[in-house]
Amino acid sequence: MLFTRRLLRHSARCFGVGGASHGARIVSPLKNSALISQHRFFTIHSHLRSASEAVNPASRQPSRFRNALSLLAVAVLFTGAGFTVAAIPAFQAANAFLNRPTDAETLLMFFPEDATSREVEQFLQNHPLTTEMRSNPEFSEARPHLKTPPSHTKHSLTIGSLIGPGKIVVPPISWTEHGGKSLVSISYLGSDVCGHPGIVHGGLLATMLDEGLAWCCFGALPNKVGMTVNLNINYRNPTPAGAFVVLRARTTKVEGRKAWVEGRIETLVGEGETPVVLAEAQALFVEPRQAANMARLYPMSNITWHPSLSRHERNQLRKQRGFTIWFTGLSASGKSTIATALEQHLLHLGLAAYRLDGDNVRFGLNKDLGFSERDRNENIRRIAEVAKLFADSATVAITSFISPYRSDRKIARELHASASQAGDDPIPFIEVFVDVPIEVAEKRDPKGLYKKARAGEIKEFTGISAPYEEPESPEILLKADQLSVEESVAKITKYLLSEKLIPAELGQ
Repeated sequence: MLFTRRLLRHSARCFGVGGASHGARIVSPLKNSALISQHRFFTIHSHLRSASEAVNPASRQPSRFRNALSLLAVAVLFTGAGFTVAAIPAFQAANAFLNRPTDAETLLMFFPEDATSREVEQFLQNHPLTTEMRSNPEFSEARPHLKTPPSHTKHSLTIGSLIGPGKIVVPPISWTEHGGKSLVSISYLGSDVCGHPGIVHGGLLATMLDEGLAWCCFGALPNKVGMTVNLNINYRNPTPAGAFVVLRARTTKVEGRKAWVEGRIETLVGEGETPVVLAEAQALFVEPRQAANMARLYPMSNITWHPSLSRHERNQLRKQRGFTIWFTGLSASGKSTIATALEQHLLHLGLAAYRLDGDNVRFGLNKDLGFSERDRNENIRRIAEVAKLFADSATVAITSFISPYRSDRKIARELHASASQAGDDPIPFIEVFVDVPIEVAEKRDPKGLYKKARAGEIKEFTGISAPYEEPESPEILLKADQLSVEESVAKITKYLLSEKLIPAELGQ
């Protein structure tokens, strides 16, 4: 046995397998011979290849022309990629600059993010002056500073560049009278815009007056754009920091490309109180001779409206007027039921009518929206745009949405008022408030939503955990807990006949 082990160790050494340590691998003589032959083959082949390369160096090195061509291609590739990457921000900035939001859209763009801005925003939205201005159909509401893209604002010395905590805490809200006749704007000036301690810097007030007086008169100029030629300011009283102020302006004279404007900044006061005038100004604005070209930039839009038939012509051809009937009210108030019955009634009268329902549109057009305040705002904006298109086509558009916020319903109304070509009247907008006590709506509760809201299963539910702002002066008020569906439809039809929105013979 011992002799056998020694023989195996000796054989392993002879064939170069390794030492005789415990567990060493034993290779048979035949197999090891094959390995040795294979090793010799690769050694010979390597020598031959080395000799060949030594004789013909070009076989292992590309030509100089090929090297140069490769380097040029790589340089062009990386240079082009570099220019493309560098140009992306410029393209994005240009696109934002050329596609600025509308007045109505700016009202949906700001959402306060801290306690101070939320408090300021709530006070601003609910102040009596805000309510008064929103009830005046001669004025258009906007947050004009939000029209300028942030990429441009950060390089500008304007009020918009100072919007933020401690400064202009929330974007000012402005109301401009149609035709550039007058303007009213409300701002909140924070604690970080002072010259002397606690006193707002006069330069800020000058900038506010320059911008406000300009926006006031631009609508009166031929191409809606102008430049400041003269601005005279008289400071009447110190302006305290941490306070609301009102800017009022009116266009006093227009001659061709020139517009004269006067205005003032005063304290924001409650009903019956007298404001304190803080600064007064008179200004002259002149539209540049190249204003027609500037107007292509300042509206900031590369989209052109292509006019077709006027609304009057379309109404004549279809033998009916287009308008929107906007139902609003709590969930389970009966909006959809009455709207459906009204649609059927108008169709039986031979009128083209179409109903847009709050639930139905969320299966398609608005299926990407939830029920946050931001999404609710966007939901109503889209529906208002669609209803406007239906009404513009000489169709009766009927919408039934909770639409809980007055500001959203006002935007919908303004979209219809501004949708006019030359010679057309605004699209009629009839707000119908379906009014029922919350107890009645909750008792009906066909979907069980109120029950879930009370149990905390549904957040931000209108009437329970989210507000419903009742219309202040709707065209039609329906006490749905006191009127039947048929009586409600009859009341609406009577109104349409009295306003000559449907032919008189249909009421006979």
